[in-house]
Amino acid sequence: MNGRRKWTLAGIQQNIPLFERLTSSSLLGEKRGEGDQGFHRPLTLTLSREGRGHSRSQVGSFTADHESTNALLASPISPLGSRLALVVLIIFSLFFAGLARVGSAAEGTRFLASYGGTAGYQLPLWVNKEFGFSKKYGVDLEIILIQAGSPNIQALLGGSLQLTQTAASSAVIGAVRGAPVVIVATLENKLPMQLISRPEIKEPQQLRGKTIGINRFGGSNDAAVLMAIKAWKMDPKDITMLQTGGTAARMAALLSNKVSATVQSYPEIYQARKLGMNVLADIGDFGFYTNTSNIVTRAYLQQNRAAVKGFIKGQIEGMHYVKTNKEGSLKILRKYLQVTDAEAIEGTYEFFSKRLLRSPRTEPEGIKNILVSLDAGDKNPADFIDMSLIDEIEREGFVKKLYGS
Repeated sequence: MNGRRKWTLAGIQQNIPLFERLTSSSLLGEKRGEGDQGFHRPLTLTLSREGRGHSRSQVGSFTADHESTNALLASPISPLGSRLALVVLIIFSLFFAGLARVGSAAEGTRFLASYGGTAGYQLPLWVNKEFGFSKKYGVDLEIILIQAGSPNIQALLGGSLQLTQTAASSAVIGAVRGAPVVIVATLENKLPMQLISRPEIKEPQQLRGKTIGINRFGGSNDAAVLMAIKAWKMDPKDITMLQTGGTAARMAALLSNKVSATVQSYPEIYQARKLGMNVLADIGDFGFYTNTSNIVTRAYLQQNRAAVKGFIKGQIEGMHYVKTNKEGSLKILRKYLQVTDAEAIEGTYEFFSKRLLRSPRTEPEGIKNILVSLDAGDKNPADFIDMSLIDEIEREGFVKKLYGS
């Protein structure tokens, strides 16, 4: 593991702009994804890791192809063909479902939003869609799952989406390279993850000389481990990080003793604890690192402020619903997560609902920490966010009226 370790990236062409009108359903057999990865750059760029030290992201130029979407998908756990087939299946399933609904949609601005993974942190978006909150504000919201950060940002730049809800690091990395994207709202200003270990490892110091499984270098898994190591006053060289892939792959690596610890969220944390694994830390306790966020292109925001504002108001209502309606939220979690274990669903709800704020304002310190992890700490966090719509909504008293105070 010493020396320079590079990602092996495979490029594929995704004609995402083909879908003219899409609808989505959690019942289409979509595999569980993960939205916490960093932005995997276009074909001219690579992510690398220098030795076992801090992750370094080589920042290069960014170009967007507006005729099609070039997505880089790196999968250490499944063949590229399988992932491509999944993308094609999702796109065409949703496309034909959309054709069946043409003419039945309520009046309003068509607004297609993607989400970058299936986990509890997407709950406000699912609630927004299920109850039509944004529709009250003139936004005909449709949602689609596009796994991982890179394809979401690429589809956004290609004009296939109006907004994506995915990891803030995806937007920051893209913007550092020149992509005209901006964060307009944030659901999580701290990483919703915990570092879990095998039964024999009960204290953080026991991780010295051990291997920790992460999704990919340069993403929030990577950042989460480094935040924990720093908080424990350990040196990054004391441990080895191994790219083991997504949620299921990391859990399998932990159970098979290929890694001694990994980073997970709910409901996987609940399942890991049932199997005797230990929770060594809640990464959110270590500081701000902006995660799940709403991202748009600057051009779309400038030309469609009312639509983006309507969407955000629907999101705020979705957040309020999650915080005040446990039973309804559990029902939606069961539908989208497709998990039947009642305790796992309840644990997921409790974990995420208590972290939601009343207003989805982005914390600049969280953006700053992302930039520092990219060796771009000299840049101003304010250049990557636009809180003007949040400001308007708060000045109008929308949030206070919703909560009654």
